[in-house]
This record gives sequence, C-alpha cells and structure tokens, in this order.
Amino acid sequence: MNKIYFTLITALILLTACDVKKPTLPSWFMDLSIPVINEKFYVSDLIDSVNIVTDENEVLTVTANGEADTNEFGTLLFTPSVQVSGFPILGSSFDLTIPFEDQEGKVGVAYAEIVEGNFQNCFRDLHPDVQQISLTFSDFYLPNNQNLVLTSNGSGNWVTTNLAGLHIGVANSNQVINELHLSFQVTPSMPAGVQVATFDFQAKEPISLGEFRGTLNNYPIGLEDSGSLVNIDYPYGLDQAINLESAYLQITLTNYLGFGSVFSGQLLATNSSGETSLIDIVDEEGNNYQIEPATEEEDPRTMEIQFGHNVSQLLQIMPTTINIINGQFLINSGTNIGNLIPTDSIHIFYTVSAPLTFTLHEHEITIAEEQEFNIPEENRERIQKNAISASLKLEIQNKLPIGASAKLFFSNTPDIDTQNPATYDIMKEAAINSADQVPGFQNVDLTLNKEELNIFTAEQVYMRFAFSFDETETPVTIHTSTSDYIHIKGMVTARVFIEKEED
Repeated sequence: MNKIYFTLITALILLTACDVKKPTLPSWFMDLSIPVINEKFYVSDLIDSVNIVTDENEVLTVTANGEADTNEFGTLLFTPSVQVSGFPILGSSFDLTIPFEDQEGKVGVAYAEIVEGNFQNCFRDLHPDVQQISLTFSDFYLPNNQNLVLTSNGSGNWVTTNLAGLHIGVANSNQVINELHLSFQVTPSMPAGVQVATFDFQAKEPISLGEFRGTLNNYPIGLEDSGSLVNIDYPYGLDQAINLESAYLQITLTNYLGFGSVFSGQLLATNSSGETSLIDIVDEEGNNYQIEPATEEEDPRTMEIQFGHNVSQLLQIMPTTINIINGQFLINSGTNIGNLIPTDSIHIFYTVSAPLTFTLHEHEITIAEEQEFNIPEENRERIQKNAISASLKLEIQNKLPIGASAKLFFSNTPDIDTQNPATYDIMKEAAINSADQVPGFQNVDLTLNKEELNIFTAEQVYMRFAFSFDETETPVTIHTSTSDYIHIKGMVTARVFIEKEED
C-alpha cells in the first residue's frame, strides 16, 4: 500500500514540475518578385520620317525641307519716252524713225505681245489739197500679222490708239527694237518738198507686255513670302539636349524662265527661345549663285546647289523654324536674247540636313509612353502585412556610345508629369554606363523603404521613364540600326515573413 502511495506522489511531483507547451504553427520567409519592365528603347524610335530621319549610313539625321517660289512673272512693263512735236510731213510719201527704248534701261524688246498700252498722235495744219494721210507702223502688228495702219483727215485733234492685242516685232526675232519705223502716204500725191501737214506723236505711258522675247538687265524677281517657312519638331525635347557639329544645305532651283539670273538670299533660323541665326546663301568664295536659263532642250532648267561651309552655325541654335528671307533673282542678260511667258516662275526646293554628330549637354528626355501594370491581390496583402525588406532590381544594357542616368517615376494614378512631384509618389534614379565602358548588362539594386513599398500595395501602378545623357567633351555619332538601344529589365523584389494561420 505504501508503495502505491509513493508512486502516486512521485507522479504528482513530476507533473507539477513540467510546463505543457501549446503547439506552434509553421512559419517561413518568402521572396516576392513583381516584374515592372522589360523594354528596349531604340534610337530609331526618334525617327518621325519628317524632321528626324536616318541616312544611307544609318546615322540619325535632323532634316528640314522647304519650298519657295517667285510670283508668276506676269506682265512686263516697258516704259517708253517718246515725244515728237511739230514734225513736217513733206511730199507724197515720207519715212520717219523715232527712238523707242525703255526709260529705265531694263527692257529691250525683240518681240512681245501687248496686254495693255497706248500712244497718241495728231495731224494738223493739213494742206487744203490733201484728202487723207495714212500712217504705217512697221514694228507694230495686228493679230493677223499685218502692220498697224492709221488714217487721218487732219482734224487737228489728238487720237489715242489702243495697243492691246497687238504685238511688237516678229516672233523668234533676235534683233532688239530700239527705234520705231513710221511711213506716211499722202492722198492725193503732192509735189516733193511741199509740206502737207504737221505731225505730233507721244508714247510715255507704260506698256504691259505678255509673252516676251528680248533682253532684261538689272531686273529683279522677288520670292513670295508664303510657303518658305519650315517648321522643325524635335521629339523628346532633343533640341535642348544637343549641339550639332555639322550641317549641309542643298537647294534645287527650277527655272522656267528663258533668262539666267543671279540668286541672292539668306537663311534665317529661329529656335524655341527666340534666338536667331542668319547666313548668306553664297558659295565658299562668298559669291552668289548663277542660275542658267531654260532652253528649248531643257525647259525647265534645274540646278542643284550643295554646300556646308557655314550651315552648321545655322543649326547650332537647334532651330524650330527656318526660312529664306531677302530672296531675289537678278536678271542681267546683257545683249543675250531670252524669252518668257506670264506664267513662268522660279521654284526653290531646299533641304537642310544635319547628321547627329553632336556634343551633349545635360537635359532630361522623358519617354512619352506611360507604363501600367497590375499587382495581384494576394501579393498586395503580403507586401502590406508581412514585408520585411524590398528593392527595385534593374538590369540595364546600353548599346550607345554615351552614358546616361535613368529616372523611374511611380504612381498609383495615371498621367505622371516628371516635372511635377505632385503627380508621382516615388522616383528612383540609376546610372547607366556607356557601351564602351560596360558592353553587357549592368545590375542596379535600389532599396525601397516601407513608405516607398506601399505604392505596390495598390492594384494599379503607373510608371514613366526619363533619361538624361552624360555631357560629352568630344562629338559622338548616333546610329539607328536594330543594335542601337537601351534595354531595361526590372522587378520589385520583397522578402515577406509568412506564418500559417489557424484553421
């Protein structure tokens, strides 16, 4: 019996000396990975086929095309200065030659169709035996190619003759008319030496000429104002990030006139800040360009002008507009005969191009497209409740010969403005070495604190990129092949503590 009591007492003592532990649930650490980007940013994405193009060597090139025209030539003004007063008409027939030249010395007529114009003549002091005087102008022709003939009975009044529809000279003539040839025929015949009348003549008003053949000297033709302005749009604010090293200008001149000329003008460039640059369109010796006339074999005559000796200074300011100002064609044919019609003109097509060989300066280029991704609900809850640490891990491969820094902007609402901190929640920045420094992928690990990590507890996350390229002391050339890009892969990683909940 005592043995039994002893055993019970011993068991009670042992029980009171031991704690019975509550069973524990399992727990563990888990790494979450949330992909946020896997994107290649190609240089070729800058190409807009308008102002940013690629040349035959796959070099990114800024280019601008413009056009300008002279007005259609229209009518040509010939202003004579002819005054004949009190000229005696003797006998039955008489010839008279009168100087007929342009007052300004610009226009010499070999042949021309008259659009508008007139002259005046008067016969007075008519001999009483004279019935009629006929006056033939050997240089003026009716539409049927017969000479202009006027008749008078000697009323003593001035008579105005409308010249519209007539033509001066003979088609295809190579002889400039600088005198008018007049022939008088008296009816009935009168003895030689007898004065039968007094003749007055004047032609002082401008005569408008249509189709024309002859000479033009010191005759300017200006460009129209409209149509010569070129607008340049730079994607991603490229004009603020670079200074171009070289540029070229090609001008194609199409001349429909049968006259050569000397072209003069200037190219005016203006950038977004209002800064201007001005260059003369001249050759390397500073001479204006000579434009050849159109001919029967080559109508119109086309001429290409290429030069780059001073165009780079035009594009140094990264202009947003370029236009030709003070453009003029000056015709000086000397004694050479040319021809034209009223619809003739001169057309200019010009291209300014600059391969992107440039020096860089600091400027942020923002990628226009905004990224968007979803966070699964399970991961959102784990991050919110159990995250211990987190980071943004990036793998970056830069295939360009220039270094840069990349900024990543995150927000739970769209329309991120990288210049307005109120539109995004966090910003992370990573340095990117050039392809010469690191040809492969560069690993970047950016730590996220608890507050920064909270952005990934929302269902929608928005992200935007901005690049700022390193300044260069020497020029670099940017190509646009499929191997010229920046590749960024990134994910948010978080270590979370997981503990199994009771059933």
